[in-house]
Amino acid sequence: MNKKSLIFGILAGGAIGAATSVLFAPKSGNELRKDIVAKSGEASVILKELAYNANELIQSVQVLGTEGSTLLKDVSSDIMESVSKWNEDMEPEKKRLKDEIKDMQKTISDLEKTLKKDNK
Repeated sequence: MNKKSLIFGILAGGAIGAATSVLFAPKSGNELRKDIVAKSGEASVILKELAYNANELIQSVQVLGTEGSTLLKDVSSDIMESVSKWNEDMEPEKKRLKDEIKDMQKTISDLEKTLKKDNK
């Protein structure tokens, strides 16, 4: 939903509600006009406060979005750095494990050859 449409809807609804409540009140014309003037002044103040609060809310959401985006980029960067460092730290271990596996495979192969000779 569009923010402007939402704000306009809230303002229009408030104005229509205020006007309806004043118009359907059982009062004389003079009293009704005084009430309309008083209520329109109150409604004007309320609408101004509402517009101010809506603008503050919009600004807060924009700031939060910007800060959230920056934080997300920072966290993402930190994670990538950590993974990269971990990969670098693991490289010697990978080589060592590969060498051990080769040694084990050679030992198994030698044992198989020895077993075949013994079985003949």
